[in-house]
Amino acid sequence: MTLQVKASALLIVVDWRLSNMFCPDCKSEYRPGFTHCSDCDVDLVAALPGPQSHASLSKLKRVWAGKNQERCVELCKKFKAAGISFTVDQRRRQYLKALDENYRIAVPSDLFAKARKIIKR
Repeated sequence: MTLQVKASALLIVVDWRLSNMFCPDCKSEYRPGFTHCSDCDVDLVAALPGPQSHASLSKLKRVWAGKNQERCVELCKKFKAAGISFTVDQRRRQYLKALDENYRIAVPSDLFAKARKIIKR
């Protein structure tokens, strides 16, 4: 895609490939000239998609909470594969030398039953 703008008698051509690109998976930003994310093995896009458009994202229901980061990541991968929109709330608190970590996953209320089934597997 090329945009042409006339400024006085000078023709300015802007090539969109010279702008920064983004990975749609990990959201990393790449310098102009890059077209592929080597970490995710996907093609880069010119702009990241906006916020999720699921109509009921404003009505989220907590489906899981715990202290195990690996379990949280595992569930997030399963929800993504099943097409379930979700949000993760991660809280870390430092108490002297100890670190207290808590994770919460919330899904739209209309997908709660489907998410619970995935958790119980």
